[in-house]
Amino acid sequence: MNLWAIIPVKPFGLGKSRLASVLRDPQRADFNSRMFRHVLDAARDTLGSDRIAVVSTDPDALTLASPAHAVRESEPGDLNRALALAAEYAAQHGAEAILVLPADLPDLTREDIEALRRALDGGRCCAIAPDAAESGTNALAMTPPDESLFRFGADSFAAHVQAAQARGCRVTIVRRPGLAHDLDTPESYHAWLNRVGASA
Repeated sequence: MNLWAIIPVKPFGLGKSRLASVLRDPQRADFNSRMFRHVLDAARDTLGSDRIAVVSTDPDALTLASPAHAVRESEPGDLNRALALAAEYAAQHGAEAILVLPADLPDLTREDIEALRRALDGGRCCAIAPDAAESGTNALAMTPPDESLFRFGADSFAAHVQAAQARGCRVTIVRRPGLAHDLDTPESYHAWLNRVGASA
């Protein structure tokens, strides 16, 4: 199966605005860049650069993506539209399945990506990794690519399950620590620092 990873990236200086109380603007931009590079490296190690599409309006992110595919958003600010654009690009370049990996998964490993890939065992199927609260979606894989399935936003985990089932997809829920922990709030940021023994 020709699986492609899609990594959406906000401009580094704008992403993770809710961390502004714990990280100054230059620190936050650098932190966003480092998280993106971590996710990109995990995807490269698993799938190879030729099967990764980075979608963003940020020229720095698109430059860092090289030699992976860079897809420039035409209209910034709508994650689901950006993912649909990248999914269409991947399908046009031979993707039989796609895997959405947000750029804020600091614990992501190659084994996490492999677990999502194994969940796609043929036919119409969808693998969904919820966040720790089982409210949001921290990774989403599907075969075949379906540009209309994306439901990122509030309560996206339940919305993705419902949308996939409505399209006749077999749904597998993938729960792994590396996929469950994103960094959206100061609390999640400090919890991550405590886990890895790092300092701000």
